[in-house]
Amino acid sequence: MISLSTTSFVYLPNLRVLTLGESLKASALNLDPSPFRPLSYLTYLDLSNNNIANINQNMLEGLMNLKVLKLQHNNLARLWKHANQGGPVLFLKGAQSLMTLRMDNNGLDEIPVEALRGLSNLSELSLSNNLLNSLKDSVFDSLTSLRILRLEKNLITTVRPEVFGIPMKNLSLLIMDKNPFDCTCESILWFVTKLNSTNTTIVPALREQYLCNTPLAYFNQSIMDFETISCKDLTPFQALYIMSSTAVMMLLVTALLVRFHGWQIQFYWNILINRILGFSDAKVEEGRDFEYDAYLIHAEEDGSWVERSLVPLENDKCRFCLEDRDSVPGMSQLQSIMDNMRKSRKILFVVTESLLNDPWCRRFKAYHALHQVIEASRDSVVLVFLQDVHDYKLSHSLFLRRGMLRPCCILDWPVHKERVPAFHQKLLIALGMTNRLQEW
Repeated sequence: MISLSTTSFVYLPNLRVLTLGESLKASALNLDPSPFRPLSYLTYLDLSNNNIANINQNMLEGLMNLKVLKLQHNNLARLWKHANQGGPVLFLKGAQSLMTLRMDNNGLDEIPVEALRGLSNLSELSLSNNLLNSLKDSVFDSLTSLRILRLEKNLITTVRPEVFGIPMKNLSLLIMDKNPFDCTCESILWFVTKLNSTNTTIVPALREQYLCNTPLAYFNQSIMDFETISCKDLTPFQALYIMSSTAVMMLLVTALLVRFHGWQIQFYWNILINRILGFSDAKVEEGRDFEYDAYLIHAEEDGSWVERSLVPLENDKCRFCLEDRDSVPGMSQLQSIMDNMRKSRKILFVVTESLLNDPWCRRFKAYHALHQVIEASRDSVVLVFLQDVHDYKLSHSLFLRRGMLRPCCILDWPVHKERVPAFHQKLLIALGMTNRLQEW
């Protein structure tokens, strides 16, 4: 057995053909620099049948004229594995002029995408009798000049256009027989369709040697017997799947947006609508009948909140009636309250536990507010909740339930400060709603 060194061929710079089949030690090519580096005119290199397991990634460096490389019957499986220490060994990167590459019987079970990159002059590739199964997309995309491809006696089950689309455009000979093909729409439809539209002379023994292994219905039958028409039934189901998936995704996104940003969407929607239509849907004549937009009913403890959060909203188009500020001079307190309620288009309750426990609000103000609503037959109550109050307590104390009012007339004071402008806008909309009963 021959053992090479880095200077083995230093005195043979014009060598063109080198045959070292069945003659090298297994570790003879794991050298840096490569022993072949001085052979810049070399065109033919035979390294077959040597049980080579280790190759330096620079083995072909400097061989710019190499046309034929034979590496069949070695033990190169580990070199192209991604699990190999240091990653795959891309030893072909120095042979850009290569035209014939034979790597049969090497136990290869994977080919890195980068392994054959740049071999645009390669016209014959032989990878027979290996363990290749799932080939990566675009692994053969650089082989634009390929004419002969041999992949027989591997474990290939699927022939996909992402892998074989480019090399099959120019092939004059394809040998892939004795592979366990999976005859299903996903695995073999493209290949069978391609063969039906291609000159089958480029695929010898097509009907005899290209047999289905799975599923059981096609076992041991020629792949050309595969019924491609059955795959057409998948088209409506694929469209239905895409449509249903899209609908579900849109529903999920919408639900999440409403859950986390619903108040912002409503806020900006209201701004858009109200800039076009205005804040009020009340008739002009209806607005002239009242001196105030809302009569405020609140507990004494909530007066500071009213002064801080509601009074600043007053302007030429919005005016509140406050008991302390707007009572009628020279009139009794009870009569003043009743008179101001009649002058107000809305009656606004600031609902807290304190309000529900205030006997003056419960027994007199709430009673007359409801009497005013019933008497005038108007939908004129607005509830602003500063606290979470159970509907039972609300009904027991104020004789009101949330279900009695329109949703836009029930507001909750926001916990987060950034939502306060949205609350103010919703309040102005509620105050601008018509008091006339809506017909359903």
